Amino acid sequence: AFGSQEDVVIDQNDVSSWQNRLLQQNRLLLACGAAAGVSAGFNAPIAGVFFALEIVQSSFSANNQKNFATKSGGISAILLASVISALVSRTLLGNHLALSLGAYDLTTPLIELPLYLMLGATSGLAAFAFRQASKWWKSAFLGETGPSWFRRTVGNIPSFYRPVAGGIFCGLLGIFFPQILFFGYETLNGLLANNSLSTVTAVSLLVAKIIATALSAGSGLVGGTFAPTLFMGAMVGAIFHNVMVILFDTVTHADLLSNSAFAALKLADVPAYTMVGAASVLASVFRAPLTASLLLFELTRDYDVILPLMASAGVGSLVFDVVERKSEQGKP
Repeated sequence: AFGSQEDVVIDQNDVSSWQNRLLQQNRLLLACGAAAGVSAGFNAPIAGVFFALEIVQSSFSANNQKNFATKSGGISAILLASVISALVSRTLLGNHLALSLGAYDLTTPLIELPLYLMLGATSGLAAFAFRQASKWWKSAFLGETGPSWFRRTVGNIPSFYRPVAGGIFCGLLGIFFPQILFFGYETLNGLLANNSLSTVTAVSLLVAKIIATALSAGSGLVGGTFAPTLFMGAMVGAIFHNVMVILFDTVTHADLLSNSAFAALKLADVPAYTMVGAASVLASVFRAPLTASLLLFELTRDYDVILPLMASAGVGSLVFDVVERKSEQGKP
């Protein structure tokens, strides 16, 4: 009674529908895994959810793929994955914060807001430097960049030995700067405890961390860049704070602010600038200001700095996008 061609069309439609559902499920599982990983790794379930929505989802949108968060149960699945992951992690490892915040002064955040915006712009530039270094080392390990002797030497290394070479280089760098190895939380916690670093030390650690992380990624070593970008941002914040302290001391001694609106300004301690810098570099590298802001909030449980932190993270992401776009346009 029915034509056979219609059966074929119906069967093909069923197969196509099944493939689409399977693809959507895989994307949702990927988002749930990403949320759970951030939630358990940093004891930050809220940031884990926003990581899945802001970063993973945006990568699908950039490829013109359907938004999994609009599907029925999509948000619920991500929320459950993040919450259960955090609960399991806290049960097995204990409910402790990765970063420990000490006492610090933040008395004039509104007057200091221009400084935090400047820190955000500086963080965006630091994030761009890290991105360019990562690209350079990736090309270098493929034998496409650098002096001819370097290209010949690296190009002759078999692909399965390149991660070993990257690990050796990082180890040699770690001999001189042991603070850059692993997560670097000890150094971060020192800054958050209001123990300042000298500007020379902070600059050295920032450059060394950028080189080590970019080299590791370029050589093929597997690992995340969340913790390294937090470390880089903390160094940027510490450097910025040191420069501002010197500048304000000079201006104060010259009595230039006595009759101005900035006379009431009291520069915040180094933990505030450390947190803002860490969030801003993270936001710039991943183009995720909300995730970065919430992650720093959950890691420190400090609400006082959240508003300047969000403003700086937004400026950092914007500066990074603008500079990267200009860089891509300037390429031949």
